[in-house]
Amino acid sequence: MLWSALAGVACVVLTHRLALRLGREPFEAWAAGVVLLGTGYFLKYANHAMFDVFLTFLFLCALLAYRRAWEGSAAAWIVVGVFTGLGVLTKSVLGVFPLAVVALHTLWCGRARHALRTGAWLAPLAAALVVLPWYGYQLSTHHDAFVREHVVWLLVQRAFGTGPEAAAAAASPFGYLRELATTYWPWLPLAVAGAWLALRPAFTRPAPAPDAASFPAAAAARLLLLWPLVVIGVMSLAPEKKLWYVMSAFPALALLSARALAAWVRSEAARARVTLGGFALIAAAGAVLALTPFGSPPPRNPDLQTVAHAARTLVPEQGRIVLVGGGYYSVAHQFIFTSDRALVPGPDDAMQVRASLDAGDWALVPRDRYARLAAADSLRYPAVLSSGRWVLVHAAPAPRVTLAPTNPFR
Repeated sequence: MLWSALAGVACVVLTHRLALRLGREPFEAWAAGVVLLGTGYFLKYANHAMFDVFLTFLFLCALLAYRRAWEGSAAAWIVVGVFTGLGVLTKSVLGVFPLAVVALHTLWCGRARHALRTGAWLAPLAAALVVLPWYGYQLSTHHDAFVREHVVWLLVQRAFGTGPEAAAAAASPFGYLRELATTYWPWLPLAVAGAWLALRPAFTRPAPAPDAASFPAAAAARLLLLWPLVVIGVMSLAPEKKLWYVMSAFPALALLSARALAAWVRSEAARARVTLGGFALIAAAGAVLALTPFGSPPPRNPDLQTVAHAARTLVPEQGRIVLVGGGYYSVAHQFIFTSDRALVPGPDDAMQVRASLDAGDWALVPRDRYARLAAADSLRYPAVLSSGRWVLVHAAPAPRVTLAPTNPFR
């Protein structure tokens, strides 16, 4: 959780830095950082042990490197590729988004040839060099499991909705927009207004730049529009939609919100009052979160957490726990992280699960399925521990049968 929180702090700092590098005024850059810091959903996941906020940090690093590459630095193109590769290692194909945004932005600005001359081809090469050693190691060491779980399940079935969980995960293509309309408050009106303000310069033919290194307002507007459009648009095509999958679009929304705020608050006196009020609000909110129960989020799946803690003590280190029923990936990460024990998806057939229990395995079973698993032999397959909707099951030792000695001479 510490590293996720540190990544969240870094995202706020880098958002401010990127705003300045895009030619925005100090007040607008400050507002962008404040908006991101005041985004409840972003704060929530900065407080979770998840990779999405760290992926957002890598995304911002890649865009800052792209801003430097715009000036003609070949080394900066390599940095873009390195951060893209690290993003792929962090969250698979979601890490490719910075390179996609950079490529589309370069084409829209008519700088594809200039970018290639200055070393843009180095970016995908550097990304591949970062990613390939890990992929090569996994293929050589865990070939079947890697192909089954990473390639087939993650990259194919989840991306195209062909897996067994596709029916349950299918959602409207407007799911992310609906989620943002529900959760992105109070900044949603500002983000919409900022996008509207960016449309005109984005589609205006920019005046000739004094030099190739300058970053005109049209280029900045195009980047801010492409960024969330690519991330949210591409992810909207996937059948499964979770808002943290598009976390890397939140800094772009913060930058758009800051643009609207800067357009509405123009005088220096008004900006000084807004800045002072913003700092006061941040200090008050921090005190409330740090000193009151509001700063402690409710535990996630507390019943599963209780069973996982118990499994850490009850199940031997080399023991195996079979999950009965579907939804493996919705419980596996939390359970394995807490229990430090192997959890594997099990069959739906009760007889096969009982055979695994007889072989020494344990079973994590939803309470409503326990009766069918144990059948009429609950003494043989007792519920070692139950909490809420979860039951931990292990086969009881077979009873000893002692035969009375017989007298062969009788």
